[in-house]
Amino acid sequence: MNVAFVSGGTRGIGLAIVQEFLSQGFTVVYTGTSEESVNKASAQLNNPKALGFVCNLVSANEVQNLFKSQQDILQHLNVLVNNAGVFAMDTFEHGEEELLQQLLDVNVLGTYRISKAAFTHLKSNKRAHVFNISSIAGLQAYSNGFSYGISKFALRGLSQSMRMEFIPHGIRVTTVYPGATLTDSWAGVDLPPSRFSKASDIAKSIFNAYSINEHSNTDEIIIRPVLGDI
Repeated sequence: MNVAFVSGGTRGIGLAIVQEFLSQGFTVVYTGTSEESVNKASAQLNNPKALGFVCNLVSANEVQNLFKSQQDILQHLNVLVNNAGVFAMDTFEHGEEELLQQLLDVNVLGTYRISKAAFTHLKSNKRAHVFNISSIAGLQAYSNGFSYGISKFALRGLSQSMRMEFIPHGIRVTTVYPGATLTDSWAGVDLPPSRFSKASDIAKSIFNAYSINEHSNTDEIIIRPVLGDI
């Protein structure tokens, strides 16, 4: 049995990743922030191998309880995709510390909590691979993205540290940096689809990185619109 875990898998890039791994025969455990979002994704996926759960990544207890309750499946975990995250715009001058704390708690510590819960399973399985979904904002700061950029730069550091520490266990780690991607986050923006990357392309790139020889590691994936960033 091949099993993937995708946090934030109910829409956008996360849902595309769930769909890609399902198409490759994986059983996929995915999380969302509400019963409504999980049920909506479940209806769209319509696949008995897609197992959705509500999980608040800010709560270490909820994360640990999910892994304990799904022990029979997650003991076969091959692929962990840390996709869940939150986005907000602010500046240093007018931003609030509470927003920075929220973004760090989800975008960085959420990834840490899930990876910590999954680690025992990953190191006991062959071809284990962790994908941490960051953002172009984790490579270059931009205007009005003060707290978000900090959280994504911190995620980059977390991911690189995981890469080094997981080497003795044969666990591969890849950081993914998507640019503007056509998802609900851009709803209402008056721009043609050609100005965006597709979520399905990011999902395919992730599966391709997993599929290469198990003794090779794709350290980073950068995907951005061919016409440049927005």
